Formats: sequence, structure tokens, C-alpha cells
Amino acid sequence: MDQPVSRRNWLRAGALLTAGLTVNRSSFGSNLWNPVTANAQHEQRLVNEFARLGLAAPQIKARIAFNENPHGLSPKAKEAIVKAVDSGNRYAMFEGQELKKLIAAREGVKPEQVMLSAGSSELLTAMAVYFTGSAAKGKGGTILTSQFTYDDFLGCSKKFGAKIEAVPLTKEYRYDLATMKAKITPETKLVYICNPNNPTGTVLPASELVAFCKEVSAKIPVFVDEAYIDFLKPEDRPALPKLVAEGHNVFLTRTFSKIHGFAGLRLGYAIGPEKFLDELQDYSRGEWNPSVTTLKAGIASYQDDEWQNFCRTENDKARELLYKGLKDKGYEYVPSYANFVLFPIRMKTKQFEKEMFGNGVLTSTREYNAQPYCRVSIGTVDEMALFLDVFNKIV
Repeated sequence: MDQPVSRRNWLRAGALLTAGLTVNRSSFGSNLWNPVTANAQHEQRLVNEFARLGLAAPQIKARIAFNENPHGLSPKAKEAIVKAVDSGNRYAMFEGQELKKLIAAREGVKPEQVMLSAGSSELLTAMAVYFTGSAAKGKGGTILTSQFTYDDFLGCSKKFGAKIEAVPLTKEYRYDLATMKAKITPETKLVYICNPNNPTGTVLPASELVAFCKEVSAKIPVFVDEAYIDFLKPEDRPALPKLVAEGHNVFLTRTFSKIHGFAGLRLGYAIGPEKFLDELQDYSRGEWNPSVTTLKAGIASYQDDEWQNFCRTENDKARELLYKGLKDKGYEYVPSYANFVLFPIRMKTKQFEKEMFGNGVLTSTREYNAQPYCRVSIGTVDEMALFLDVFNKIV
């Protein structure tokens, strides 16, 4: 049974999650950050740079920086939102339980092994508090992960005193599971894996990841961030929920922000051991945060397999167009299983962003081993064609 959330616990959780946290994304794992705020700051920085040069910011024709779904919501989700408007004056009471039952039935776990949240970022922060912050029996500890991965959870954990041990990627830009396993020490508190990985878009072979989780979770917890798992066909996804059902110390987070198009509506969930999720409730508003309208839309979208298949198919088409355009220009790329592609560029990151932005294309960059990269989100076919037109003009 889910742990009741009193108003006192709710406020306590809010204080834990906000006290002393700096919203400022800079170097790897250095500060806590809010993805939405960071995205807005990214765009505003470019606007400010144009203003400094005495230029008006261009109209954005392709916003392909934040891995959003360019096709929007499922028609069934839109219909559910319209119908739910009259319920918007009420707190969500039963809708969350309905969605949890749907998720549990599909994934082969109990509803008590599912926890909802307003997007998955809230869960990542709560887990950092739980494993390395004031909730932890011993603060800090070591989080074992990869060197080039999604840094939200890692940044939070570092802020709470954790040490981040990051193993370099393999030459295929994947997590090196064998090396990670060899790096586990008595000080290792948790293993963190993002699969498909952000920003590389790579995936681990399902059988290898399942075997790793089984073996390692007998010693320490394994946390797998599956924000982009829906871009894999169901038959290609690692059966990690099955490990939870079998009692392994494995937990995962997922989000509706990507293939479901809920980046602005905010809905996510965790799957994990029941005892762990019960305790995590103390450090997250969790079940209380998603609105009744979002939950009703989520229930409709979760069951709309046709729309998810459509989004996957369109994503594949646009990604293939990007691949061809990069190849034609003599650029290599990291083969992706998500809705973004990482590839090395031949100019400074900030200059590349500014040149693209000046032509109405908003994208993002980062560096790895001193090499500048562009991580471009997959938009519509027309948006990717525009990206390639501008790319060909500036490089």
C-alpha cells in the first residue's frame, strides 16, 4: 500500500528538495539544475548574444535542442485533456491509481512497485536525497557511472556530498559494463546507467544489461534511467521491470516527456522495489504533483500504441534523413536509438550554436575529450531538412 502523504510530509519534502540548491548547469555534475530552466537559459543566452551585437534575435523555425516530440500529443490525449478541464478544480484522487495499474499490468509488476511524478526529474532529485543526501544513513558515498551521460541525478548527488566515479565510454560510445563492474568497491553506494544514453543515443545489448543488473544488484542498487526507452520497439527493450518483480535491487525511471510529448504537461514514473518506493515518498511530492488533467491525458496516451508507433516511425524517417545529410558532407555520427543524434563538429561549440541560431535553428552542443559535438534533436522531416540546409551553409 502506498504511504500516505500528509501536508507536513509534503512540505518537508519540498524543503529537502529546494534548500540550498543552485539552478545552474555548468560542468559535469557540478551543480543541481532544473532542465526546464536550463533550456530557457540556453535560448536566452543566444538572444542576449545577438542583442550585444546589436542584432535582433531571429525567429526560431526549428527548435531541435531539447529532445521534445515535434508531433505533439496523441489525439486521444488531447481529447482526454478537453474532457478533464471540468475536473481541473479538483485534486487528482483516483487517476494516479488507474495509471499505475495500467503500467503495472504492462510491465509485469505490482501497482505498489510503480510511483508517479511530475516528470522524471523530480524522481532523480528525490533519489539523490535518498541515496546521498540527508536521507542517507551515511551521506555521500560513491556513485559509479559513465563519463559522458545525463548529469541531472549525478549533479544532485554531488551536491549532497557524493563522489562521482565515471568510467570512460567504449569506442562505440556505450557504457563499459565490464570495467564498471571491476570498479565496484565497498564505498560504491549505487550504479547509475542511462539507457538509451543521453547525449550519445546509444543502447546496451538487452541481455548484457539484464545480466549486469542481476549480478551487481546482489551487492549494491542499480538505477537505470530509461527516459528514451519508448523509442525502442517493445521487443527490443531490456526486461528490467521483470527483475523488479523477481525481487532484485533494481529500479528505473521513465518519462512521458519524450515519445508521449508531455514535456510541458510533466508526467513520469519509477518502477522499483515496494519498500524503496515507500521510503522515497518522504523525499518527493510524487503522487500529488501531477495534475488531474495531466493524469487523464497520460492514461489515454499510455494506451494509444498507434500514436507511439507513428512517432517512432516518423522519428526514424527524420533521423535517416539527417544521417544521409551528414554522410554527404563527410561527417561521422554516433548511431542513435533515441530522438537525437550526436556528432563531432569542426568549430567551437558556442560559435556553432550562434551560427545555427542566426539562421533560425536552435540546437545544442557539448564537449567530450576536448572534441566539440552537436547533439541535435530529431524534429519533423521538414525541420531536419532545414537543419541540413543551414548546416551545409555554415560548415
